[in-house]
Amino acid sequence: MVTFGNKRRRKCNMNTLEVLTLVLIIFAALTYIDNHQKRK
Repeated sequence: MVTFGNKRRRKCNMNTLEVLTLVLIIFAALTYIDNHQKRK
């Protein structure tokens, strides 16, 4: 039996890779929105 609910142990301590990926996604989204608004 495989349980996928074992993420409750690490609430606050995220991986460095997860944090970098999250920052990269946010930065890419903000850049996309900024570029999209400039073209109007």
